[in-house]
Amino acid sequence: MTSPQPDARERQDFRRLWSGATVSQLGSAVGMVALPVVAVTVVGASAFEVALLSAFTAVTTALLAFPLGTYVEFRRKRPIMITTDVVRFAALASVPAAAALDVLTFAHLCVIAVVNASCLIAFTAAAQSHLKALVSGPRLIEANSRLESTRWLSVSAGPSAAGALIGLLGAAGSLLIDAVSFLVSAVAVRSLRTREPAPPVRERGASRRAELFAGWRFAWRHPHLRPMLVSWVTFAGASSMGAAVSAVFYLRDLGFEPWEYGLVMGVPSLGGFAGARLAPRLVARLGAVRALWWTSVSRGPWYFLIPAAVPGTPGLLMCGFGFGMVLLFAGAANSTMTSYRQQRTPDELMARVAALWSFATTVTQPLFILLGGLVATWADSRAALFAAAALMCASAFLLPRGSADGHRLDAPGSSGSAG
Repeated sequence: MTSPQPDARERQDFRRLWSGATVSQLGSAVGMVALPVVAVTVVGASAFEVALLSAFTAVTTALLAFPLGTYVEFRRKRPIMITTDVVRFAALASVPAAAALDVLTFAHLCVIAVVNASCLIAFTAAAQSHLKALVSGPRLIEANSRLESTRWLSVSAGPSAAGALIGLLGAAGSLLIDAVSFLVSAVAVRSLRTREPAPPVRERGASRRAELFAGWRFAWRHPHLRPMLVSWVTFAGASSMGAAVSAVFYLRDLGFEPWEYGLVMGVPSLGGFAGARLAPRLVARLGAVRALWWTSVSRGPWYFLIPAAVPGTPGLLMCGFGFGMVLLFAGAANSTMTSYRQQRTPDELMARVAALWSFATTVTQPLFILLGGLVATWADSRAALFAAAALMCASAFLLPRGSADGHRLDAPGSSGSAG
C-alpha cells in the first residue's frame, strides 16, 4: 500500500491534532468550573483564596511567559506538547486521588494552578509554532478557523457539561475528565506522521537577554503586529472589565434568575463558533488585514445592547443577542489575527511571539478588571458596562486598515519577516 501524498498526510495529521485539541478544550472547560467548586466545597476555601488561585495563574504567566517561550523556541515542539499534556494529566488526576484520601489542601490546589499555567504557556507556544510547520500557508486560516470554532463550542457546552458531571461524579471526580482529556491530546500529538522540522538554531554569541525579548522586539517593530497586539490587549481587557461586573448587573440590576444568567453566558458562545468558521471566507474576499479591521469594527457596537437592557424577557433577549454578535465578530477576528501573526512571524521567533501575546494579555487584564470595579463603585454596573463597550469599539481603530490585495495569508513572502 502506498503512503499518503504530502497534502493528504497533512490533512490527516491536522484532523488528528484537531480531534485531540477538541477533547482537551472540552475537558478544560469542565475543569474551569470544577476546580473552584473543589476549592469551595472540598477544601473550604474562602472567597479570597478562590481569587488567589486565579492570581497564581496570572503571576505564573507574567513571570514565565518569556523564559518558557525562549526555551520552547529552540527545541522540538511535539515532545514539549506531549510532556505538558502528560504533566497536566498527572497534576489534575492528583486532586481526586488526594480528595479520596482526605489529604487535599488549598496549597495543593495552588501548586496545580501554577503547574497548569506553566504547561499552558509552553504548550501554546509550541502548538502555534508547530501548526505553521504542519499546515501549509494557504490552509493556515482554515486550520485556525477550525481550532477557534472548537474553542468557542467548548466554552458554550463545557460549563453545562461540568454541572452535570459535578452532580454525577462530585467536584473532585469531575476533574478526572479534564485530566483524561489531556492524555487524549498527548496521544493525538504522538500519532502525527508528518516529520517535524528541526528547531531553530541559537545564534552564536547572542545574549540571553536578547533571546528573551527577541519576540517582543520583532512584534513591536512590525508595522502591523504592533497595532494588532495593542488592539488585542485593549479588546481583551475591555472584555474582562465587562465580565467582572456583568454578574452583578444581570442578577441584581436586571433580576435574572440563575438559569437565565447561565443561558446568557453560555449560548452566545455559539456566535464565536460561527464567526470562526466565517473567517476563511472573509480573508479570501478582503485580505487578512482588512478582514481583521472590519470584523473588529463590527464587534464592539453590539456590546452596547447589554448595558442598555431592561429587566424581563426583552432584556434577556437584548443581552443574549448583543453578546452573541460580539462573539461572532470576535471569533472571526481572533482566527484572522492568529493566522496573520503566524504567517508574518519568522519560524525562529514563532514560540516567543506567541508567548508575548499570552504575557501581554495576562498582565494587563487585572488592570482592566480593577478599572471596571472602580467605575462600578463610583457610578454603577451599567456605567462600567458602557465603558467596556466604548473600549471595545475604540480597540478596532488601533488596527491598520491595509489593502485588499497586499496582505493575504498566502501572499508571497508572508512567512518571513516584514520588509
